[in-house]
Amino acid sequence: MVDIISTGNEEIDRQFGGGIPAPSLVFIEGDHGTGKSAISAQIMNGLVASKHSLLCVIENTVKQYIHKMKSITFNFSKPFVRSQLIFVPVFVKDAKWTDKNTEKILPAIKEFILKKIDSVDGVIIDSISPIVLNSNNQAILDFLSFCKEIVSKGKTIIITSHSSDFAKSTNTALVGATDVYLKLGTIVVGDKEVKTLKIIKFLGAKDTPEAGFAFEVDLIFGIKIVPVSMANA
Repeated sequence: MVDIISTGNEEIDRQFGGGIPAPSLVFIEGDHGTGKSAISAQIMNGLVASKHSLLCVIENTVKQYIHKMKSITFNFSKPFVRSQLIFVPVFVKDAKWTDKNTEKILPAIKEFILKKIDSVDGVIIDSISPIVLNSNNQAILDFLSFCKEIVSKGKTIIITSHSSDFAKSTNTALVGATDVYLKLGTIVVGDKEVKTLKIIKFLGAKDTPEAGFAFEVDLIFGIKIVPVSMANA
């Protein structure tokens, strides 16, 4: 059975046809600076408010991540202290990355998720970019199959990715395998740049989702939808 989980932002819930379906595999693609972490944090905020426990694989240290999210209104300190959020930093101080040892990151993360998955309701990977560094297409597709298997057991997985992380064939497989696929970008409106979110795929919504929306990340109010036509975005 699929539940609809509010993101905690009424405007975004409306755009998404009610909220995020759970369980589901959610993929958020976009270049640097397009708001991937903000959108994933908004979804994460809703899951936390709905009493979901999450395993969070992050690029930075835990302190850096919590501080960064707090700067855009998402305060994950309390759920972290309560162990509702378990953070796994990919960052390792003074580590020397080589082609050989970066190949081991993806299988190591997969193994860790497998060990912890029974104790959490979902997984957030923000972002998968450093994890798939030097991974071949087959390893990535195997990980995708692993994620689908986890979702089939009632867990929600949210992954953010840079647009250049995957080959075209792999990206096509990702769109096919995911329940929700969101593509982020930017457009210039007048003299102002705003972020955009296009809904490429959205299964399990309560109501019909919109095609997408433009938004800003406000340091006081969080994510604010901007009234801009998405027809030419």
